[in-house]
Amino acid sequence: MKTLIAIPAHNEEKSLPGVITEIKKEFKESDILVIDDDSTDETAKVAKKVGAFVLPLSFNLGIAGAREAGFLYALENDYDLVVQMDADGQHNPKYIRSLIDPIIKNEVDATIGSRFVNSKFNHQTSRSRYLGIALLSFILTILTGRKITDPTSGFSAYNKGVIKFLTLNYPFDYPEPEIPLLLKRGGFRFKEVPIEIRQRQAGKSSLSYKHAVYYLGKVLLGIFITAIRKIEG
Repeated sequence: MKTLIAIPAHNEEKSLPGVITEIKKEFKESDILVIDDDSTDETAKVAKKVGAFVLPLSFNLGIAGAREAGFLYALENDYDLVVQMDADGQHNPKYIRSLIDPIIKNEVDATIGSRFVNSKFNHQTSRSRYLGIALLSFILTILTGRKITDPTSGFSAYNKGVIKFLTLNYPFDYPEPEIPLLLKRGGFRFKEVPIEIRQRQAGKSSLSYKHAVYYLGKVLLGIFITAIRKIEG
């Protein structure tokens, strides 16, 4: 199946070469697209140098806008599968096959990588972040009617039907926690797949601790809106 690995990136020149090289080693049959979210460093240049396609954005759209651009690119270029992953090296490409296999076998329409679905993986996170994740998991489990263990995961895969659906309905701000609810409302089959998360290879997270409360408030509002707004398609 024609597969696209879509990687939103903003000022990730240090981590991208390693990430792309590792993807090529683990899953060489895919195309790799870096969505350059108006970077001010050499993100686009280094991505092209190691063999990725680059979709430059003329101004900074943030993670939601960059991910949506990746879905639009996949739809316009007739890809069967899209794998969304981050540019900072935290997502290990060895799990790409685990994410896409259930879709290829037509068991589900989408998969979401989860740090917490498999207890053998030990993931350290701060108490405040863990409590935030637990709260979001609780709310989404109620709204979707199924256990959601990792509502902030950005490592995921989607078939062509979901790609088209998400181009019409993608969240506006912090998208990951709203995706399970969108998939549920769209009538799509999905499941979580166990993954491990690594340390960032370079740079720093765009979400600082001082913004954690603001982030949680925005996400809760987004989930509420997604639960009641009209769904297209």
